[in-house]
Amino acid sequence: MNAAKKLKVSSLPQDFSPVSLPEIIKLASVVTGDGVVVYERHDQPFYMETDRLVIRRFTPDDAEAVLALSLDRSTSSMKDFDEQWPTELEGCQAAADYFAGEDTCFAACLKPDMQLIGFISYNHITDNGVLDLGHVWHTAYQDDDLGAEALALMSQYAFETKDIQGVCARNPLDCAEQIAPLKSLGMEILETGEASFVNDAQGNPIKFTWCWMKVTRGQWAARV
Repeated sequence: MNAAKKLKVSSLPQDFSPVSLPEIIKLASVVTGDGVVVYERHDQPFYMETDRLVIRRFTPDDAEAVLALSLDRSTSSMKDFDEQWPTELEGCQAAADYFAGEDTCFAACLKPDMQLIGFISYNHITDNGVLDLGHVWHTAYQDDDLGAEALALMSQYAFETKDIQGVCARNPLDCAEQIAPLKSLGMEILETGEASFVNDAQGNPIKFTWCWMKVTRGQWAARV
């Protein structure tokens, strides 16, 4: 599933400098069909909206929503395969504050109530011009295509507005629900390896096999 959507990109109004969640939500509009509203700030996406989703910058108001996502993640199939998130409100407030200060961290929210259901990050662009894309998705929404839609939109925006040659991601090979939306973008597994981020109850490293996936600009263009 590639986005194949019509991006309407414009700059965030100069007289609009939202620092709170209620202010950001004021940007919401009626979006239908394959249209996408995108507001940029400093050449980075600030707010995107489809008929189903809003993908936006974080604010400090997101602490409780980050906590809910973190608690869900702590019992998911990813709990032993990645860096751990805080599972108390104080830690999640610090995380929300950090996310809000980064122009590469995005909250994926489900309309109409704007519930936070995912986290997406533009991790970095490699020396070869490949964007590293990260994501965390609430397990309640992993079995539908919302994650694929959000990741496709973020990839499409990057291909259309940035001088990149591909989009890649690194995830546990055995977490099918984690890599399924990436495969739907046309990403192929090009490399695997072994890693460990978490110890078991005895203090021993929990090892797992990761996979590195990538879709090139040419592959993306051929699918849209």
